[in-house]
Amino acid sequence: MRKALFLTAYNRLSYLQQVLHTWESVVGVEEWDMVAMIEPSDLSHQIVEEFEEFSRKTKFRRFSIQVNPQVYGVLHHPWVGFENLFSTNLQGNYDFVVRAEDDIIVSNDVLEYFSWAAKKFKLDPSVATVHAFSEAEGSARDVELISKFSPLMWGTWRDRWQELLSPTWDHDYSTFNLRPGNQSGWDWNINTRLLPRLGLTSVCPVVSRTNNIGVVGTHGTPGNFLHLEDFVQHRNTPAYRLVDSRNHD
Repeated sequence: MRKALFLTAYNRLSYLQQVLHTWESVVGVEEWDMVAMIEPSDLSHQIVEEFEEFSRKTKFRRFSIQVNPQVYGVLHHPWVGFENLFSTNLQGNYDFVVRAEDDIIVSNDVLEYFSWAAKKFKLDPSVATVHAFSEAEGSARDVELISKFSPLMWGTWRDRWQELLSPTWDHDYSTFNLRPGNQSGWDWNINTRLLPRLGLTSVCPVVSRTNNIGVVGTHGTPGNFLHLEDFVQHRNTPAYRLVDSRNHD
């Protein structure tokens, strides 16, 4: 299975430095290609330098850095990354792709978890996505299928992207619940409309493999900042197991 990871970054250099530091400890990178996708800004040169330094410290199978020709924005940028990496006509043709961000730190086994899930649920079309964030407590081994979606680092397969997620992507806050502007955007669309309507699930670790450090961002404020105080960055890679899903009613 050909697997790729893309990390989107803009102009938050201090966050990116912390995030890349956690990526230096991630195991299993040799099985993955990584693409740094950078939005143009006054800090683009420094952002590129951070990724260049990071690339010398890690052992990804392939590593590339690109500065976008324009600012795509928080709604369109992830779509471009998935679309390019899954496309048979561009740089991609990957089987499974993960999106990471410049304000999401990771546990050292995050890619081992994604590799396990990508293989286990590859042929199950009822599983739409794999995500790495969780607010639950329990065993680090345990993984569930739940009817919710989290954007705090997630991945999917080529068939589910091309047939399901790409055509229904909200690029401009045009989808909503109850009234225009309410729960709009691609993440709300996947979580509250797409998955429930089609009866699909997401793969979720009981113990989170990511944590949010982005207090300030396009949608981030101190008031809605979601951060896990007991997040564990370093652990021995467990033997993952699928367990009964929690009740999320």
